Order: sequence, then structure tokens, then C-alpha cells
Amino acid sequence: MNEHAEWDDLRARRMAEPGAAEAYEAARIAFELGRTARKLREGTGRIALRRRAARPPTP
Repeated sequence: MNEHAEWDDLRARRMAEPGAAEAYEAARIAFELGRTARKLREGTGRIALRRRAARPPTP
């Protein structure tokens, strides 16, 4: 059995467990929310400001 088929089998078995579909959907929503928040921060320049603030001061 190839590696891809093994992962497909493992995923199918895990998704058949009680509550797995709900947990997967909750994780997907959380991921999408995080990605959207990051895009908004990048769009306003807040990411760059945070990176600059985290840098050690130069002499």
C-alpha cells in the first residue's frame, strides 16, 4: 500500500469516529478566522508595526 493510500485510510477511520466531523468543522472555521484576521492586520500595516516593535534597538 502506498503512503497516500495509508493516509486516506487513516483519515477515513478518524472521520468515522463520533464527533470527528464537528471537530474538523470547528478547526476549519478557526483556521479561516485566523487567516482573515491576519490578512486584515497585514492590510492595515499592523504586522509591520509589530515586527518593528519586536526588533532589538540598534546602537
